[in-house]
Amino acid sequence: MINYKTMYYALLTLFVIVAVLLLIATLLQKSRGDVGAAFGGSMGQSIFGVGGVETILTKATYWLGALFLILALLISIVPREKGSVIEKLEKTEQSEGKGATQKSK
Repeated sequence: MINYKTMYYALLTLFVIVAVLLLIATLLQKSRGDVGAAFGGSMGQSIFGVGGVETILTKATYWLGALFLILALLISIVPREKGSVIEKLEKTEQSEGKGATQKSK
């Protein structure tokens, strides 16, 4: 039997790790010009740089972005407990209260 609760939390943990790594990989990349380059301020470069040279950080960003999207879809698909946490807490308190009153009789 598959324990969906464990799978959900494992996917969620992996999702957070990938999100942090994606953030780090994005922030470590070299800047490719300012906003003026996008509007023709730099004649020799396009918006995305001189062209074609992809660093390891760029490739890591692509892969981490794809993994981020896949994990987001998987997390939305995996079944988990539904309902309000407060309602569940009230039900457990009521069942504990009934058990205590039956023991005292």
